[in-house]
Amino acid sequence: MKFFSALNFKTISTLLACVSIAQAAGDKEAIADPNSAVVKLTSSTFSKFLDENPLVLAEFFAPWCGHCKALGPEFAQAADELESKDIKLAQIDCTEEEELCQEYGIRGYPTLKVFKGRDVLDYEGTRKSDGIVSYMIKQSLPPVSLIDDFEELLTYIEDQPVPVIVETGVKLNETFYQLSDANRDDFVFVQTKSAELKKKYGEDKILIFSKEFEEPLIYSDEDESYETLQQWVKAESLPYFGELDGSTYQKYSTANIPLAYLFYTSEEEREAWKDTVVELAKESRGKINFVGIDSTKFGRHAENLNMQQEFPLFVIHDVVTNKKYGFPQKEVLNQKEVAAFVKRYSVGEIDPIVKTEEIPEIQENFVYKIVGKTHNDIINDEEKDVLVKYYAPWCGHCKRLAPVYEELAELYASSKEGKSKIRIANVDATLNDVEVDIAGYPTLILYPAGDKSNPIVHKGGRDLQSLVNFIKESGSFELDGNALEDDVESIDEVEEPVTDDDSIKESKENTHDEL
Repeated sequence: MKFFSALNFKTISTLLACVSIAQAAGDKEAIADPNSAVVKLTSSTFSKFLDENPLVLAEFFAPWCGHCKALGPEFAQAADELESKDIKLAQIDCTEEEELCQEYGIRGYPTLKVFKGRDVLDYEGTRKSDGIVSYMIKQSLPPVSLIDDFEELLTYIEDQPVPVIVETGVKLNETFYQLSDANRDDFVFVQTKSAELKKKYGEDKILIFSKEFEEPLIYSDEDESYETLQQWVKAESLPYFGELDGSTYQKYSTANIPLAYLFYTSEEEREAWKDTVVELAKESRGKINFVGIDSTKFGRHAENLNMQQEFPLFVIHDVVTNKKYGFPQKEVLNQKEVAAFVKRYSVGEIDPIVKTEEIPEIQENFVYKIVGKTHNDIINDEEKDVLVKYYAPWCGHCKRLAPVYEELAELYASSKEGKSKIRIANVDATLNDVEVDIAGYPTLILYPAGDKSNPIVHKGGRDLQSLVNFIKESGSFELDGNALEDDVESIDEVEEPVTDDDSIKESKENTHDEL
């Protein structure tokens, strides 16, 4: 699992764009012109279409969406231009094909995905027709260049603005091509038979050439699987002291390595820290990535890392566990102490900073309120199937779900059997740190009694019956919420949903800085 909290670099530009989106959409339609080359897909036609077309760009949309309306004509124009190149563009209306959109994790509109057979990639190009055409043509080209001449190869490597990944043989041929296809937007890939290069670095090796390094990095792990190579390339190709902004955050978020931030106030301050940070990065290579971040542009991100907006500051974010380790802001930030802080972190001597609301003295609703301090205790209650809604207060989908979720909680809380076996809870994920992979809001996860290490994410409908069915089919007790009506207590006998005093006391006594 990974937890790279939203950096909000994209949010700023998105908010600015919203002012003009309505004007840009105008009277345009989100649904492509039926006379265009765009293909409308449904659940019944989707799989067959992917099997018959090797390269497809699919737009998952909603007809009412302003961004979708702005994209509609551009998407149709691109489809017409790409039709002769055997590249297909298709639309899926998520208001009609809800299950298909849920299968692909669609949480916003429009979402564009590239399909190469059954392999799926996120589209990362522009939303203008010429950008779509250019991006998709690039996706159709061979991802690997073949260069055997040694001098030509060195010149080619020197001319590239991004790291160059080189294979000196054919042993990893299939894996190398898979690697190149998945990363063609970030790196340049070359396969070579150069005797000089093989003599210098070895036969059947994968190398990373980068302007950041004096010598290429050589892959030496015995595990030659695609997954391991992918992780190695993403981690090792990053600079020792990179810059974090809207164009680079995804590279760091997918590296699955703790990320150390230096929030600086000026370029002069960043430069003064450079040698120290680079040295720390070399010592921690593969264990911690280091970046600078301009506090004058992205200072608010400090709050996402449980830090105050007081700069300069240094903090390490473990993107896998979502724990944050900040250099004490009451102390003066200096290079010697930061170096010591990193070393102590590396051996597990630094405690994380946990963001949490206070434990509620009284549970005011049937839905049990969880906070950061109580999260693990509640979900690990072996006596109950625990369903948790992870939400954000500003999320429209969460607001629409709230009354249904409250009704669901009341259904089980109003029955002796339901109350003893099922707990319906929620947590504001924007105010509480939790060790859960939250891809979007709301996220619903069931923690079955007796099997807490295997939580189940709800991917079905969000109506009351769908949630009741989910609890019955996924919970350890297989309890049918509909049958509880025969066991409902009288209204006068239904207990108010308050927190057990002993539970509060125990939770407070056991509270510490670890999740």
